[in-house]
Amino acid sequence: MKKIGNYFFVFVSVLLFFSGVDFAHSLWINASDYSPDFYNKFGGSTKVYFGWGHHYPVDDFLNYEELQEFSLIYPDGTKEEIKPGNGGFLETQIRFKESGSYLVAAIKKPGYYTMFVEKGTVHHKIGPKTGLKGVILSLYYELYTKCLINVGDVQDNSFSKPVGHKLEIIPLKNPNTISGYNENYLPVKVLFKGRPARFCKIYATYAGFSTKDDFAYATSTNSEGIARIRILHWGPWLIKARKEIPAPDSLKDKCNTLTYTATLTFEIE
Repeated sequence: MKKIGNYFFVFVSVLLFFSGVDFAHSLWINASDYSPDFYNKFGGSTKVYFGWGHHYPVDDFLNYEELQEFSLIYPDGTKEEIKPGNGGFLETQIRFKESGSYLVAAIKKPGYYTMFVEKGTVHHKIGPKTGLKGVILSLYYELYTKCLINVGDVQDNSFSKPVGHKLEIIPLKNPNTISGYNENYLPVKVLFKGRPARFCKIYATYAGFSTKDDFAYATSTNSEGIARIRILHWGPWLIKARKEIPAPDSLKDKCNTLTYTATLTFEIE
C-alpha cells in the first residue's frame, strides 16, 4: 500500500505541476534581416536560423535530418526547396533576385512523445506509449513554421496566401505596415487542413520579452479562425498556434492526443 501511495502521490503531483504546460518543442525560423534592401544590380539577401525548443529566440540545436521539408515561397507562389546550411542552428543564406514578400517555410518530421512514471520516477520517451504503464501523457506531434521576409519595396499581398501546411498562421496584414507598437494589432487567420481553425489557442511574443518559456500575449481565434495580436514592442516576433485532438481508435495504443503546432516569425520595425 505504501508503494501504491507513493506512486499515486508522484502521479498526481506531476499532473498538477505540469497541467497546462506545452511539453512538445516548438519549431521556428529566425532571420538576420527580415526586411533586406533590394538592389537592381545585386538583389537582396538574408540569413535564416532554426529555433528549436521552448526559449525564443534561441534554444536547442536541430539536426537537419529531422526536417521533412525546407523551402522558399516566392511572391508568385512558386516553391523552391532549400538545402540547410552547415552553420550553427542550420544557418542558411538566401538570395533574392526580385523584391516582394517571401516566406521561408519548414516542416519537421512528425513523431511521438511520452511521459510516464516508473518506480516513482518520471521518465521521458521520444516515442509512442506502446507497452508502457503509468503513462502521464503521450502525444503524436506535427510541427510547421514560416518566416516572413519583405525584400525591398513590397507592394503585393502574397504574404497572405496559404502554403498548404496542415496547421498554418496567415497574416492578414503585412507587419511592415505597422509602425510603432501602441494600440496596434496584427490580424491573423489560422487554417487547419485548409479550413478556419475555430477557437484555436494563439500565443505571441517578441525577442527580449523573456528567456524562459513565456509569451507576451495570448488569445484565441474566433468562429472564423481569425485572431488579433496586440503588438506590444518593436523587433522580431513569434506567433504560435496549437491544436489538440483526441487520438482516434487506430492510434490509441500509441498515444492519447494528436497535437499540431504552427509558428510564424516576422519583424515590427
